[in-house]
Amino acid sequence: MHPIIFQTNFFTLHSLWLFLGVALLVSTYTLIKLSDKNGLKIQFLSENSLKIFIWTICIARITAVITNFSAYFYELSTNTLLQLFYIWDKGLSLWGGVLGLLIAMFLICKKSTDQNFFKWLDIIIPSIIIGLAIIHIGTFFDGIAYGKPTGLPWGVNFANPAVKYAVPIHPTQIYAFIYSTIIASGLTLLSQTEKIKAIEPAGFIGLLGAIAYLFFSFMEEFLRGDDTYLLLGIRIPQIIIFLLLIAVAVIFYLRYYHKKIGITHFLTKP
Repeated sequence: MHPIIFQTNFFTLHSLWLFLGVALLVSTYTLIKLSDKNGLKIQFLSENSLKIFIWTICIARITAVITNFSAYFYELSTNTLLQLFYIWDKGLSLWGGVLGLLIAMFLICKKSTDQNFFKWLDIIIPSIIIGLAIIHIGTFFDGIAYGKPTGLPWGVNFANPAVKYAVPIHPTQIYAFIYSTIIASGLTLLSQTEKIKAIEPAGFIGLLGAIAYLFFSFMEEFLRGDDTYLLLGIRIPQIIIFLLLIAVAVIFYLRYYHKKIGITHFLTKP
């Protein structure tokens, strides 16, 4: 584990921020390639990049504060309120960031007459999952999002006071990297098949990828050992993931397998 890769008196390079930067570059490159391949203009994203960035950062921060409420509001003072804006403290939620990006894209596409949110979803979700795979490596080196103790031979010891276990634990970050890579690769191969290309309306690849990633993330939560809020003994992040999984699965079902009932134009348009 190497939370700090490089440090001087004036600058500190954290491994998490390094991998986050690499993930951003790789995801952007993938998005550009996929948009060109699918006939979508990347200029649409660049023209709305500021809105997308603001939504992503804000929702990522809000989600992080909500899920770690006691860490930010240990006392009510001007200082604690100002700390809410210190986004460089690594207090950003991956789930919140993804949700913010998708909300921004939905709102922007809704206002546009020639842009389809679901077509963008087909290239955004694979690009995001590839980026998340890289970020999971960063969380491993940073020693966060760690697992419970295990007797399995691949258990890992973290020499970090922030990790509450002094015994081998599940490398949940590596698990996440593996299933993210597999999902991204599977979506890429699936999108190239003629049968999938013929499916209308758009959004099949994006929704399927979201369902797969949410499912494995939900299962991963059973092995997580880091502290978080509990509701009836269940981790709050796991509850959120479960609700998102159900919501996406319902949209997927209505969009592709239940067209005989009255379905909204939003769910069925190409």
